[in-house]
Amino acid sequence: MFLALRDGGRHAVSGVGAALAGCWCACVGLWLAAQHPVAPILALALLSAAMAWVMWRPADLWFLLPALLPVASFAPWTGWWLVDESDLLVLAVLAGAYLRWAGEAWLGPVPPAGRTPADIRWAYWVLPPLLLLGLWRGLDDARGAQAWAQVLADLWTQGPYGDYDLPGNTLRVAKSLAWGLALMPVMYRWPEGARLRLARGMLVGLAWIGGAVLWERALYVGWLDFSTGYRTVAWFWEMHVGGGAIDAYLAMALPFAWWAAWSAPHGWRWYAAAALALLATYAVLTTYSRGLYLTVIITALGMAALAHKYRLKAPDATLWHRRAMAWLLAALVLEIMVVWTGGVFLSDRMVRSKVDLYQRMAHWKRGVDLLQTPGQWLLGLGVGRLPAHYSAQAAEGALPGRVRWLRHADGSYEVRLSGPQRAGARGELALAQGVGLESGGHYTVRLRAHIDVPMWLKVQLCEQYLLYTAECQLRTRQVSDAGGAADGWIVLPLLGPAFPSGDEDAVGRSGVLSIKLLQPNAAVGITAIELIDPKGRQVLKNSDLSLGPRHWSSIAYGNFLPWHMDNLLLELLIERGLLGLLVLAALVLWALWHVAARMQQREPLALVLGGAIMAALMVGGLISFMEIPRVSLVLWLLLAVSFCVNEEA
Repeated sequence: MFLALRDGGRHAVSGVGAALAGCWCACVGLWLAAQHPVAPILALALLSAAMAWVMWRPADLWFLLPALLPVASFAPWTGWWLVDESDLLVLAVLAGAYLRWAGEAWLGPVPPAGRTPADIRWAYWVLPPLLLLGLWRGLDDARGAQAWAQVLADLWTQGPYGDYDLPGNTLRVAKSLAWGLALMPVMYRWPEGARLRLARGMLVGLAWIGGAVLWERALYVGWLDFSTGYRTVAWFWEMHVGGGAIDAYLAMALPFAWWAAWSAPHGWRWYAAAALALLATYAVLTTYSRGLYLTVIITALGMAALAHKYRLKAPDATLWHRRAMAWLLAALVLEIMVVWTGGVFLSDRMVRSKVDLYQRMAHWKRGVDLLQTPGQWLLGLGVGRLPAHYSAQAAEGALPGRVRWLRHADGSYEVRLSGPQRAGARGELALAQGVGLESGGHYTVRLRAHIDVPMWLKVQLCEQYLLYTAECQLRTRQVSDAGGAADGWIVLPLLGPAFPSGDEDAVGRSGVLSIKLLQPNAAVGITAIELIDPKGRQVLKNSDLSLGPRHWSSIAYGNFLPWHMDNLLLELLIERGLLGLLVLAALVLWALWHVAARMQQREPLALVLGGAIMAALMVGGLISFMEIPRVSLVLWLLLAVSFCVNEEA
């Protein structure tokens, strides 16, 4: 009887905690959705639907997250930076799961439920202090001589907007670990079929990205053009300052495509899985990422060797299936050869490999040199502080510009555009907005700006998806207040070729307006921007900036060094120190040990999970992605499911 009362009391306490957590997540999620800059009603509806779905079928959170995270961001349209739609998704999942937990505890009798596996419970004691330490060091480093009250007030004023060298970047980078820790209790409470649900979610997410790749290349370069210097970015808008978001995601997702084709039965399921494998391989090839290529090859060979060693056999062992897999392998080889021989861009990148590797090694050395004290080596600079330190301390990493949004006392906004951090800094940073393009004729840009001294400004309108430009109209001119028109506008007619008409290859392309300040150590305050099309219409959204950064973003050109370390381990070392690196490395190795143990029992999905995690580590040798919350959260899901790999699907 005493044991029953004790168990009942424990369930009641857990139910109250779950109710509080669920209500908090629901309130925050609904509030953020209501603030959505573009579609608040739709955001509220989708968040509510996701919350209801998880309350009804909580185990489906293993499917929902990997299925939707790859496309849960609309940053170029919303202007959001600190948060995005992926955070709304996570909050909806957390709210639904914790409220379901509270409901079960309230209604009783409590049904059988999963618990966090004993082998990973240590994470509850080790990772939260590590997260708080990284947050404190990051914010303390960012505040400088400011009082803490001022830093917190600035963060509140900043809201969901910000920049990579501001204190808000600490919160942005830290949120993936925070979300992972918040998800762990509910993920392990409903582990039913976790491996299979996650695998299916990864396939859906990969299909979304494959579709985005086809759409992007069809509009901007062509499916079979392998000579133009264009690298696919799909739906990873975080790459507006470079980075390897798509590389890391594809490295983790591709093993699931191979598994789907290998395990699918004869019929439409196999053909769909084979098509996805071909599409995913096309996406990999069109990134032109040599590190990703090497990762995919090593992962494929390693998984094949382990499958042979442990005698893993396909569920469909018919002659038809064996022949179909052979034909699929031949098709994949043919696809690779078409890209390899069908253009010069890939061969040109291969020729540059040695030079690029030396440059990357020099970049890594400059990054490690940022650690100058024993405390920094042990605890790191602080989460999210790499861009600020690298741009300030490494001459080669000087920021090519800054974009700051200022809100005045009367509620009006102004965007302050700064030039390169120092003379000779590589690249450019632009204030940007996507627009639809009108064929024929030329565009004109009009600005209202506060300019103290004459300075060089560059405006351009290009056929552009994210980083790479096609046809452009542009103007580079020295401007000043005195050069403005009588009504206070600075008028910049753009020069260059007219954009193609709708019946030409560029049909459906959109463009990007970019505004860049070229003057080193200079700044201009802009209060209104207009883009006049050839028919005399103003086509920008939020042109008077009355809605703040809504519909606006920034894009870097030609220099991505200040924002990324291009090495996963070094990024962890620099921002989280040896302590953080060792703890997170221990977590990954512990997960791989569990996967390997289950692999010996001939479980195919254990092999796939191990391949995906190892692929993330290998591609992390040449890119970093912990600063990209959507992608690092996918890795967290793979690690989490590794500890319940013994659950039956």
